[in-house]
Amino acid sequence: MLTIEIEDKEYNIPDSWEEMTLDYYCVIHSIISKYQKTQEEEDSENDLTKYFFHQENKMHKELFCYMTGLSSEKVNNISMDSINSVLGCLESIMKDYEPKGVDSFKFEGDIYYFPIDFLRTGTFGDYIESQQLEMNTQYLKNGRFDVLPEQMAILCKKVDEDVDLDNIDEKANNFRRLTMDIVWEFSFFLNKKTIQSLGVIKTFSEMVKQKVLQ
Repeated sequence: MLTIEIEDKEYNIPDSWEEMTLDYYCVIHSIISKYQKTQEEEDSENDLTKYFFHQENKMHKELFCYMTGLSSEKVNNISMDSINSVLGCLESIMKDYEPKGVDSFKFEGDIYYFPIDFLRTGTFGDYIESQQLEMNTQYLKNGRFDVLPEQMAILCKKVDEDVDLDNIDEKANNFRRLTMDIVWEFSFFLNKKTIQSLGVIKTFSEMVKQKVLQ
């Protein structure tokens, strides 16, 4: 955590995945995405250097405002040293997360477990619900990270917890406060399980095909 003093006030800025909540990351992601230039815009822009410089400055200003809570008017009077220090905290999200292979996490005093035996012990309703969410990610504002809290609320459980799919919103909203290291771990875990599931389905399909041919 970076602690920086600006105008006699201290600000604590997350500078690692372990300190950055999912909600925080989604806002950062949306700001950066907003300023990404499409190929069509590039082709129609005459002075690209000037345009990129202008867009980059606007993005940095918006990021700094969000990360500190300062207004855009106040930012104009902040030293470049402070600006660079705060924006430097985003270096961690420019690097690939290295999964540690965890299968549980602690949140607000409770331990939640990833669905290790999901294909054997999970309910079909849970599976369909989580897969439907996965299918809808392409339409979401921030990609798959917007849907992960609900997926995690469905699939990550305390010991002997029964999940009510009709009342999952509160748990999902609470999970938006999870830190990004946990979210990344679950994302890698879910991808791994999906690949395993597809492998099982492929094997089963080949067995059925062979029987038909016989």
